[in-house]
Amino acid sequence: MSGPTTVIFSADPFLTLMSAAAITAALRVAEAHDAAAVLRAEQRDDRQQQQRLQSASQKTGELQLQQRRLAAEQDFAHLMSLAETIGYAAQVGASRPLAPVSNSQQGLEQDMEQDTEQDTEQASEQATALYVHSLQAWSEQLRPVLLAEAARRADALAHNKEADLRTASAAVVPQALVARLMARIAHFAEIPEQIAALARELEQSLPGVRASSLATELRVQIQALLDADLQRQVQQANAVILQQSLKELGYQVEEIANTLFVDGGVVHFRRPGWDNYMVRMRINPLTKNANFNVIRAVAEGENERSVRDHLAEDRWCSEFPALLKALEARGLQMQVTRRLGAGELPVQLVDARKLPEFKDEQQRAARSQPITKKLP
Repeated sequence: MSGPTTVIFSADPFLTLMSAAAITAALRVAEAHDAAAVLRAEQRDDRQQQQRLQSASQKTGELQLQQRRLAAEQDFAHLMSLAETIGYAAQVGASRPLAPVSNSQQGLEQDMEQDTEQDTEQASEQATALYVHSLQAWSEQLRPVLLAEAARRADALAHNKEADLRTASAAVVPQALVARLMARIAHFAEIPEQIAALARELEQSLPGVRASSLATELRVQIQALLDADLQRQVQQANAVILQQSLKELGYQVEEIANTLFVDGGVVHFRRPGWDNYMVRMRINPLTKNANFNVIRAVAEGENERSVRDHLAEDRWCSEFPALLKALEARGLQMQVTRRLGAGELPVQLVDARKLPEFKDEQQRAARSQPITKKLP
């Protein structure tokens, strides 16, 4: 049995970012797929006209789709090369969207309803389009993660060429050295003035001891900036992973801000049918701790205890391991540092007006209203 529970989040930063990127890409593909399905349904009534238009532009459309597929696969191959450089080729390769089967194989696997050649070709084209869209979306989300990781590892990747920055910088024109170092943070929208000023000073120096010292300081500050940005990205990724994992487990989740793990705060979630009970998760950004506890929404001034409080805590206790497992599967691990037994502390009573309203609560409230009709 479990009452309030405290955990510490830990994860491989790169795998966390990659997991969050995969979630975002999948959601975007799903949204586009749903929109396309709605459009197809709207056009179904005019199918004959649609077929004539498709027939007229079929060859052009197929050629364009194949060109998009080739470009998407080449782009992903480039990202795979970058992933191999930083040691994550296996993880990135395993995440690649599956290519559709060939037309001949697909023709053998069509459903009974798709027994015409046109239906088979249309299904094949739709499968290819979905694959291309998925690959493009995944590459779009993956690219900044890989580039940022490569920038953070620049020193290690260039170790054989620049084992000693002081020695190397003595033989390098400062302007070229500045360009190479600043390239690591070229993706930043704004460069801190302290770093920009240091880069300008180095750029105006002559090769030698002074330039070596400035280059070392510039490298240290750039690395610190990259490390701080990594922490920010990871905390935002944690929010994405947490929200999607809770939703996939069947919980209704209050919208989670991507700054939750950065600035701290609370988020509430529950299952439909939990009545006025929900789980509150509170983040402490300083200690990196998260505290989970069951709460009950009450009317203003209500403070009566209920025997159901204990049952609500037991219910959450039985479900908590599933959340731990789901998060771990996405690279986000939670180490439990404190777990109280159900009933050791009373369930917190919270004014319902200060809590989010979930869909089934609104529906239940609507059903409780008397049905009225206007008299003729």
